[in-house]
Amino acid sequence: MAWALLLAVLVLASPGDANAWGLQSHRWIARRAAALVTARCPSLVVGFEAELADRAVEPDTVLKARHGRAETVRHFLDLDDYGEPPFRALPQDYERAIARHGRETVEERGVLPWYVAALATRLRTELRRGALPQARVTAGYLAHYAADATMPLHATRNYDGQLTRQRGLHARIERKLVDGNFERYSARAERVRYRTPIAPEDAAARMFEALRQSYDLVAPLLAADRAARRGTRVGSTLYFQRLEVDVGDDLARRLGRAAALTAAVWDGACASPRP
Repeated sequence: MAWALLLAVLVLASPGDANAWGLQSHRWIARRAAALVTARCPSLVVGFEAELADRAVEPDTVLKARHGRAETVRHFLDLDDYGEPPFRALPQDYERAIARHGRETVEERGVLPWYVAALATRLRTELRRGALPQARVTAGYLAHYAADATMPLHATRNYDGQLTRQRGLHARIERKLVDGNFERYSARAERVRYRTPIAPEDAAARMFEALRQSYDLVAPLLAADRAARRGTRVGSTLYFQRLEVDVGDDLARRLGRAAALTAAVWDGACASPRP
């Protein structure tokens, strides 16, 4: 099965190693997702919110160091390596994508949607078996990758502004702007809710959808950075004030979307009927 193979495959190098949301954001996303599914997945989340939050940062803090390149490519998908929107050159089916572009190329450009689907399938299996400790590890990791899909700079080859002489943009967005003003961002993000569960079979398609929506914000982010730096030092108070005015609301919505997307995938694994 494609998802099982993807879980085991040692994939190739990525063009970069930037994180997505900051660690504080990733922890909040997992906790917020747990709050959203408390009534529907109580055995998975109730009383284990802190553990889920801790697991949600491990792909950045533990797994990248442990697995190196094989881990890094699970965190992104460079959509613009497949032409212009709507990126029809990239099939959403993993095996069809491999057949068209070759395994090495597909894996080098990122495998996030398919890896999320693999973890969602594994989470459902663990929940059906009653393997709750293992399920919480899987759920925490899944929260990380689903959140990565909502961060605009994880949908483009220009993930750090390095191709447009804006290097360091990733850290300025995630660590300084969002994590540095987190109470304000999380308050706005809490307005976003999810509507329906996402079954594991639908998870890859929904991650593609999230990534395409993220990609739509790449150009505005780059433009906002260019505008914010005019007449001031990059990273100054004025720089971040300008950045907040231009893209703060968009980023807060994407942060809220990360929690809602995570909750929907968890819910889909909990709710999936036995075969």
